[in-house]
This record gives sequence, structure tokens and C-alpha cells, in this order.
Amino acid sequence: MGLYDRDYYRDDQKYRKTGSGYSAVTILILLNVGLYIADHISGGSIFEEMMLAGVTAPNPLQWYRCLTYAFAHDPNGLLHILCNMLVIFFFGPPLERRYGKAEFSLFYLGSAVFAGVIWNVLNFGANTAALGASGAATALVILFALNYPKVQLLLWGIIPLPAWLAGVLYVVYDMYGSIHSVDNIAHDIHISGAVFAALYFISKIRFTSLMKGRNSTGRRSGSISDASAKRATFSFNARKERDFEELEKEVDEILRKISRTGEESLTEKERETLRYASQEYQKRKNRQ
Repeated sequence: MGLYDRDYYRDDQKYRKTGSGYSAVTILILLNVGLYIADHISGGSIFEEMMLAGVTAPNPLQWYRCLTYAFAHDPNGLLHILCNMLVIFFFGPPLERRYGKAEFSLFYLGSAVFAGVIWNVLNFGANTAALGASGAATALVILFALNYPKVQLLLWGIIPLPAWLAGVLYVVYDMYGSIHSVDNIAHDIHISGAVFAALYFISKIRFTSLMKGRNSTGRRSGSISDASAKRATFSFNARKERDFEELEKEVDEILRKISRTGEESLTEKERETLRYASQEYQKRKNRQ
């Protein structure tokens, strides 16, 4: 499944991040691939201690596996890890731009843990095992479809369909597989990842905001009053005489904030600054 309609980038381009270091998507892919190589070198002993196992579920000391399983993949073939990494590669970047590196990372890890806990409960004490990033990868697909429902995707690289329909088909396939046990895929983990993404999107909860003691919308407690908005607008209009280099520095600070906490954390004044800067950049471009 690939993307060919990149219209969803338009809104994000004016907030393109400028922070240094690797993106969360890159780190996730490198970590998964690195562990896969390390497990091969160790003869399979690493993934043996990382994967979910029904027989270990009754032991609370083994519940660390509810996270580590998502970084372990089938050691007997490349297809498992390849498919999951492709999903992260295609669907991760736009979501990381939208929510910010920290929030995206917490969402990904949270979806993996949520799916792992559900699997443990459903397979408590059973002689079965599960591993792979597909629960978190499914969460990315569903969250993408909820944020960008009209974006066109290519199913199997051939069939075009909107993201919302791809998300629906994804869930229907997993529900059918879970009910009829048609293969060796952990469909219950996939479904749990989809549920986590839906709850996250509907509730508008933001993990970074909760960690900083803010409300669930990602804004500080209390909203901007009409009077404050008017003052912000007045301030925006008064910036026309501001030194351009000073404006660029302010824009850089705002972009760094977006890279840390996502665009939803911006105040009205910061959004006005970005709009004003965009207009100024366009004027300078037209004069060249």
C-alpha cells in the first residue's frame, strides 16, 4: 500500500520542522532493523526474551514484553519486518509532522503497549506467542486515515482508493481473520492498535500535554479571550515595521516548538506570526 496523493503535505509545509537529529520514524526503523540483525547474530535468544508469550502472562515481571514484542520480528523471514517497516516509512512522517516528534513517539509506543496488554489478557496462560510491530503499524494506518481521509492510496501499489476506505478494509480484514483464524497473523493485536488510534483521535488526548500538566487539547488551561485575540491581531498588524531578521528568528523558534510538541500546541499569536511571515516571504519572492 503506497501513497501517491501528497496533498496532505500542503498544510504541513509551512510548519516544516528545522530541529536537528533523526526523526522518530528513522529511529524506529533503525532500532527494529538493528535488533533484527542482533537477534540473528545471537541465534534467536534476544527475540525469545522480547516476544509475547501466553505462558508468561501470569507473571507480572514478564509484562515488559507488552512493549518489547513490538520490536521483535519473525527471525525465519524478511517479509514480516519488511512489511511493518514500510508501513512506518510511508505513514509515519506525515503523522510525525502533524503531532510533533515527542507526541508521535508516545502515540506509537502507547499503541504497542495497549495492543500487547490486550493480547496478554486474551491469551492469559495459553501456549501461544506473538511478536512484531504490526499492532503499532496498524495504529499508524488508522490514525492517518482519520486525519487524511481523502488522500489517495495505492492498494498493493496498483488499486487507488481513499485513505478512509483503506482503513475500513484494514479493520474488516482483521476482524474476519480474528473470527475465522484463517492464518497465523495476530489479528487481535491489529484490532487493538486500530481501537487505540480511534480512541486517541476522538478523545483528542495529547500525551505530551498530560505530562506537562496541560489539558487534553494540547493547550494550556484556559483559552484565549476575545480581548486577547484582538490584542494579538493588533500586535500582528504592528509587526509590519519589524526587522526581517528578528522575524526570521521568531519563526525559527516557533518551528522548533512544532517539532517538539506539534502544531496544535501553538498559541493564536504564534499562528498569526507564521501567517504574517508567510506573507512577507511571498512579497520578497515576488520582488526578486
